[in-house]
Amino acid sequence: MPDKEVIERLRRMIRGLEAKKGAWSPDPVPFLSSSPSPRPTYSPDLESGSARDGSNPISRASHVFPARDYPSLRTESRQEQDYSVITTVYAEGASPELLPPSPSSLPGFRALEPSLDSLDGWAYLDIETTGLMGAATVAFLVGVGRWTAEGFSVDQYFLTSRQGEESMLAALSEALTGRSALVTFNGKAFDVPVLQSRYVMNGMRCPLPLKAHLDFLSLTRTLGRRASYGQSLKEAVRRFTGVVREGDIPGSMIPALYFIYEREGDPSVLLPVMKHNRLDVVDMACLAWVFGHILTASAEAGDPEALTGAGKLHLRRRNLELARRCLETAGRGASDWGRVTGDGEALRLRLLARVLRRQQDWQGAIEALETLVSSAPAKDEDYLSLARCYELGPRDLSKAMETVDRALARHDGATDEIPEGLLKRKRRLERAVARRHRLTKPPGEENIGP
Repeated sequence: MPDKEVIERLRRMIRGLEAKKGAWSPDPVPFLSSSPSPRPTYSPDLESGSARDGSNPISRASHVFPARDYPSLRTESRQEQDYSVITTVYAEGASPELLPPSPSSLPGFRALEPSLDSLDGWAYLDIETTGLMGAATVAFLVGVGRWTAEGFSVDQYFLTSRQGEESMLAALSEALTGRSALVTFNGKAFDVPVLQSRYVMNGMRCPLPLKAHLDFLSLTRTLGRRASYGQSLKEAVRRFTGVVREGDIPGSMIPALYFIYEREGDPSVLLPVMKHNRLDVVDMACLAWVFGHILTASAEAGDPEALTGAGKLHLRRRNLELARRCLETAGRGASDWGRVTGDGEALRLRLLARVLRRQQDWQGAIEALETLVSSAPAKDEDYLSLARCYELGPRDLSKAMETVDRALARHDGATDEIPEGLLKRKRRLERAVARRHRLTKPPGEENIGP
């Protein structure tokens, strides 16, 4: 296909994207509410349903931002030799979730990045490149967002000519100096390695990585995969904030558009790319606020799976109080409180029982596991855990034996072999009961004949 035909085809694709209609939702409902006033909770996958407080059914309202962007306070540009810097400032609350992370969320983020010591000075970074990977891949656009007294400011460093790469990278180094943490989406695997290679190719010292690096792709996966959502930044935003970006340019088209710019010198072809990059940075700031609430369970989200994932993360980091809070909040947000409704709730109860056992809250662990084993998703391991709790907590060997017998009864008539773990626990409990019986006999009773 001739070059001119390729260029014209790309232009038609861009015009088609820009022609897509979108409208602001008249009453956007954020996934988490910053308002202290109570509101009904809801599930993100339910189009309608009864709220817990008995009010009218709620449908999940997505706030749709077409390609025109969020409303901004101001935009200005500064032209340097062979690169330019475009600054866009958004007011706090320009999107319902565009707010600085709450100070109370710091312990939650430390579970993701233990070296994090402050919520101030974060740099939100996203790059657009001429390709995916390789020594020849150039980051021609770097967006860096930060919170200021004015609002959320996004500086975009745009390479107007490849001869200006060294100067642009020097300006980027200056912008990142003194930042306490880097926030990216898949930055550990893509953005940071690309920039590191470009600094090396230019014989420069790279300011990355910073002391702390929060990669929100990793956190999104930790909070649980859902079949109805992908793993991209736009999908994470759609899941956790309800924002849908319509008419956004596909990332696969971006390298070709930069090549068109280099060939024709027409910067207008890159306007959709500038917007795409800027919104990616803003969306990461929105996610930071939402993730801060989820990681500390400071508000009820309509995503019990995410809270369960947060609880699992805290358990792995041995943050038992936060783990317990997240898992209990996930249970309160479930539509069928007190009844196991699927694998997700079964996982939550298993994790909660592990947390309570480590806290030596034996009664709480027993209650969680009793709820679990009374349901279909229960496994043999759940019965064994419950038996251990009865044995180690209240020292109730009869209850522990009864629990193992319930597990063995599930295998009656089954063709599969009874798990050795159950049989071993049964024999161990029988020995313990016999030993206790000997110790509790009155002196001389064992010598009394028939």
